[in-house]
Amino acid sequence: MAEPLRQFYKGGVWHILNRGVAKSDIFRTKEDYNFYLYKIKEALLKYPVGIFAFNFLPNHVHYLMKQIGEEMSPSRFIASIHTSLGNYINRKYTRVGHLFQSRCKVKDIQKDEHLLAISVYVNLNKVLEELQRKEKTIVSKYELDKLLKDAENDSYSSFPVYLGLREDGFTDAKFVLSLLSDDVKKAREEYKKFAKNLITSGYFIKTRDLIFE
Repeated sequence: MAEPLRQFYKGGVWHILNRGVAKSDIFRTKEDYNFYLYKIKEALLKYPVGIFAFNFLPNHVHYLMKQIGEEMSPSRFIASIHTSLGNYINRKYTRVGHLFQSRCKVKDIQKDEHLLAISVYVNLNKVLEELQRKEKTIVSKYELDKLLKDAENDSYSSFPVYLGLREDGFTDAKFVLSLLSDDVKKAREEYKKFAKNLITSGYFIKTRDLIFE
């Protein structure tokens, strides 16, 4: 049975996820990540999409993305960069076949309050994954603070961009931050607090069974 056509539209915002085939690694080295970043910047010259947030993990990628133009939807942008990355990885590691697992998963984000929460989910997905893997149910303040500090230095996530610690040339964090405050400095401070609170409150399923103290 054929998969249904996706309904992308101008002004729409989507959470997009794609995994490596059989959940295998997509990226093996820093050079692989950097090639992907280069292809993103190159594709943005052709495809009118806005990237609100992103996070690249070894075996999957997350985006929070907006369609800006009438045509050239996010799916075409993703197809372009993932085809380029697949060809690059296959040549580099002498492999064959698809790099990504079927089509990407797409969720339409229609409310601003969801946009804030999804941006945190994307920006801190590595932190959420690490917490989910923990064998114990109690997480100390020190452990969580260390994970969040590491996220502030993550070259392959837009979280540092939201906090004003780095610019990457393509992440548009301004709109999401404006949902917290028109003052950029204050919005960044509030976003950092908001993100930590979402994690410790059990908002995300990945951390719902954990106790933070």
